[in-house]
Amino acid sequence: MNPTIIAQLQGLAAGSLGGMGGHGSASGSLSDFGDLFKALDSTSAQSDVAQLTGGAALGIQSLDRIMKSTVFDQKHIVFFKDLMATNATNIVDEYTRMNSVGGFPGGSFNAQMGTVRSATGDYQREVGMVKFIMQLRQVGFVTNITNNIADAMSVEENNGALSILQDLEYALFYGHSAACPVQFDGIFKQIDDSIASGYISGEHIYDMQGTSLTDVEAFNAINSAIIGYGSWGTPTDVYLPSSVQGDLNSGLDPSYRWNPDNQNQPMIGGHVPGIRLTHGVLKTHIDTFLHDANMPMIKPFEVTYSAFASALSTITPQGVAAACASDASSQFTAGRAGNYYYAVEAIDAQGQGYSPVVKTTQTAISAGQKCTLTITASSAGTETGYRVFRSRQDAANTTGDMRLVAVVPKAGSTTTYVDLNRNIPGTFSAPIVDLERASDAIGWRQFQPMIKIPLPFGIGLMPVYSWFQFLFGYLRITNPKRHGYIKNILPANAAWRPHTDE
Repeated sequence: MNPTIIAQLQGLAAGSLGGMGGHGSASGSLSDFGDLFKALDSTSAQSDVAQLTGGAALGIQSLDRIMKSTVFDQKHIVFFKDLMATNATNIVDEYTRMNSVGGFPGGSFNAQMGTVRSATGDYQREVGMVKFIMQLRQVGFVTNITNNIADAMSVEENNGALSILQDLEYALFYGHSAACPVQFDGIFKQIDDSIASGYISGEHIYDMQGTSLTDVEAFNAINSAIIGYGSWGTPTDVYLPSSVQGDLNSGLDPSYRWNPDNQNQPMIGGHVPGIRLTHGVLKTHIDTFLHDANMPMIKPFEVTYSAFASALSTITPQGVAAACASDASSQFTAGRAGNYYYAVEAIDAQGQGYSPVVKTTQTAISAGQKCTLTITASSAGTETGYRVFRSRQDAANTTGDMRLVAVVPKAGSTTTYVDLNRNIPGTFSAPIVDLERASDAIGWRQFQPMIKIPLPFGIGLMPVYSWFQFLFGYLRITNPKRHGYIKNILPANAAWRPHTDE
């Protein structure tokens, strides 16, 4: 794109935010808006209509006025629509968490004339940071006035809204502010942090150890952690990749299956809309933004989005080395020992994507060992985190055949990650949450409604309509004790299997 046009857009971006309530500190996050430029080009020079792309493809070539959609729509945005939404009062959103009502069980009993003992609730001040999800959308003047299949501006407005919701839904699960500062923390990260800090117990995570989810044991375990003493929650909903839901449908004992209003007799093979637990029913939801076999984000970024990865080659790590040593907590068993390859890509601080990968040499991991990766930062040093991938056991060093293991924040010129085989590549996770409105244990905090800000016509001396679309907010979990997740689920029919004989 012409540098003059980019400069004009950057100036307009900063100025537009300045008029949105005076939060000038947000304007810095718009410095790379030129990279979001998306033009819908109209052309009459192309004679092969099969090659038309962008706005030119909207021109009518037949009597068929129906747009053939191959993208998701709002019904696929599942978790976000289930969350209770409340208004954030500032971009630094403060709230108070009550950890206990004070005292201890039986501690209020006393003698008739005894000294009354003090008991005060335990309160903790918390701060949530609103994050900014935004895009530039643009439609050519000629495209907009042509007798098109659809109104080009309406199509792009809808695309902008869906694209923002796509990023939002994914971040609700996998957001990681330590590795990418412009993201808010998703539910997996917030639960992990609460366990690491000692606020909740490790029982809020159930490890399937690379097996399929076909029975009620994992759900019962998380249920016990959520409803137990000190948590007092009610797990209401579980979100599943479609392959995991399929395993439940084909394997869950009919006695644990629930159907609304006794619509039919629960049976093996039928869809499981809910699971009967001791507290009641845990409703199941398929969410296509959870990691699954077809989710592109479980593979190295360059496999699916090569152009975006190439543009971030300056933050490619300079190298990654692997070293193995014994560790009593290793889950590399005798059957899972073998030769592996690792790959690492850097995370851009502005949320623009991930760099091309660097790989280790073949690494032999014996039973009872851990593998420590040492990642050397890029020469630019501007990345803020890394995504770590691993090959299948005894497989070739093929980039497209690697799967995500972990996301780690950058720790300096070198960053280490220790693989104990506790996060198994090619497996998936399923969050279980308490969505009871009265408990307000989790919700979406929104700073203002999704808005559209029109920009002046003819930016960069081009006949185009331009606008910004924004949504500001974050995932607030006020009581992590009322949530949990099942990890390392390997669907029964998974084509990609991390270990050779399993």
